[in-house]
Amino acid sequence: MKRAGCLRALPLFFLFFFAFSGCDQLANLGIKAPATKKPAAVRETSAEPTGKLLTAGDRFNFYRWLVKEMQEQILGRATTDNAKINNWAGVLAQAGSLEGVYHGIVLSTDYNDLEKGRADLKAVRFFASEMAALDFPLLPETDAKVVAATQGYAQTAMTTPLFTLKRLLGERILEESVKQKGDAERLANWYAPLAAKWSRVGIPLGAEQRARTDEAFHFRWATENNLGLVQWELLNRAHRILNALGGVPAIAASAPAAATPAGK
Repeated sequence: MKRAGCLRALPLFFLFFFAFSGCDQLANLGIKAPATKKPAAVRETSAEPTGKLLTAGDRFNFYRWLVKEMQEQILGRATTDNAKINNWAGVLAQAGSLEGVYHGIVLSTDYNDLEKGRADLKAVRFFASEMAALDFPLLPETDAKVVAATQGYAQTAMTTPLFTLKRLLGERILEESVKQKGDAERLANWYAPLAAKWSRVGIPLGAEQRARTDEAFHFRWATENNLGLVQWELLNRAHRILNALGGVPAIAASAPAAATPAGK
């Protein structure tokens, strides 16, 4: 079907934000659609959505939505600073890497001010188990090597601030994801089990599609999207889960109609 073909190009996690009436409606009305410019080559590390049905304004709105989610989940608080949101969205619009934006937030003075106190034991346990799992991705959690690594991470993190644990796990996710760069299938094979496992934790992830627990869905999505978006899907899960386990109040998700073309 023509409609399905048009939708297939869009990132799967964001399809539910859009309400298209059909790709050939203009033709049915006898109106010739304007010619579209051939998109420039997209950097693999960017957060560029892969769909070709978005205007430049729509893309910038998507970047604003993405940056707002990043700031809120990384810093653990609601944000209304439109200047910062627009500045970071501008970086992404110029094909800047999502990793660069992420580092800009976690290495900021605002974030540094949050790295105080001691993380809740539940957050320490999650951090330790996931760091160990990243060390030994092919071994079950009951393997002696994984158990020893988990205990080691837990002991080290016992007096560590929650936001330091968030930063350390985030850096590790980025480090491991870059190792898969350049091979979409290898990246998807690495990403899908983690995405599905963290979806099963039961913490709200900001989008209905993210809560799906079947690896096949996450594998397919990863093969169709850039490394930057794949990185954020894991970083988003890690920050949301540690926020919840660490007692950080949940932040209401931005209304899709206000952040994406769905409101048009």
